Amino acid sequence: MSCGRKTKTKPTYLECENCKNVVTIQRRLSKMHGHNHVKHMYCYKCKQVTPHIEKKEELFFPEWIKESDTEGVQNANNDIN
Repeated sequence: MSCGRKTKTKPTYLECENCKNVVTIQRRLSKMHGHNHVKHMYCYKCKQVTPHIEKKEELFFPEWIKESDTEGVQNANNDIN
């Protein structure tokens, strides 16, 4: 893997399935994975290799925004029916 100064990288956030610990890794822009991609890696809190779920920026949204978004989707589904 090239790691020169011209390689463009971006941080991506991985959340451990067991302890919900968030780890940041750098990925090349050409190798970015989609939302909910699973990567098995060592978790320093669990002390074992566990599946980590790739999260995007919605990981940092406050809970009240997440709740209002799900309520809006439920209300829209009720309006359709």
